[in-house]
Amino acid sequence: MDDNMLLNLALDAGEIMLAAGAETHRVEDTMERILSMGGENLPEAITFSNVLIVSIHSPLSGCLTMSRKAPSRSTDFAKICRVNDLSRRFTAGEIPIEEAYQQLYTIYNEPLFSGFLNILSYGIASGAFTLMLKGTIGDSISAFITGVLLGLFMSFLSRKNVPYFLRSLFGGAYTAIFAVLFYISGLGNQYSLIIVGSIMTLLPGVTLTNAIRDVMESNFLSGTSKIMEAFLIATSIAGGVGIVLTFYHNILSMLGGI
Repeated sequence: MDDNMLLNLALDAGEIMLAAGAETHRVEDTMERILSMGGENLPEAITFSNVLIVSIHSPLSGCLTMSRKAPSRSTDFAKICRVNDLSRRFTAGEIPIEEAYQQLYTIYNEPLFSGFLNILSYGIASGAFTLMLKGTIGDSISAFITGVLLGLFMSFLSRKNVPYFLRSLFGGAYTAIFAVLFYISGLGNQYSLIIVGSIMTLLPGVTLTNAIRDVMESNFLSGTSKIMEAFLIATSIAGGVGIVLTFYHNILSMLGGI
């Protein structure tokens, strides 16, 4: 088996899993299992927050090391499961390396859900969270509409390659604007519940969970960086909401003083 192909296959699998939100330990374990198919080559895999490094000791070429950066990150548990299943079938000898390459390429490029379903899920989640927080039906409807609009807005920012932290800032501000508008129009009773329900879709819950898992697995560097990432995203969302609400209350104070 070609050592360079094996290294690239392990990096491809690791990149997909890391970009889909897998924890560091799972990514390293999958890459090492793939590398072990090269025989007694002492496979090693290291994963940081957005960097992958794999190494094998080849009898012919000596020590071979490759690295790759995985800049994008989202949450897609289906891709993690599919790559995990593919790696198991590959290490069991059920598929050759060429077919494994082709299947990884398909997994990488094939979106799990359509854009319509993604945007609709924003609205459903926002409305459901608002109801769970004991909001009224009007609050839930307002949150649903706000969530759908937020999904469209975040999709637009993603296509424009806006940095993730700025997307969180703009998303928080966008949510607060529509929550206040629905409150003023009388459809919503509490704009705070509309905001909280809607921004639930933006919060980095998976990132924070993986950070704690990484720390428990003694991957302190990756865990710490993910904790900082989650903190900065949450701060960006709160900043966007705070700017809009401060502006809104200042206007009310000015009108009240007239």
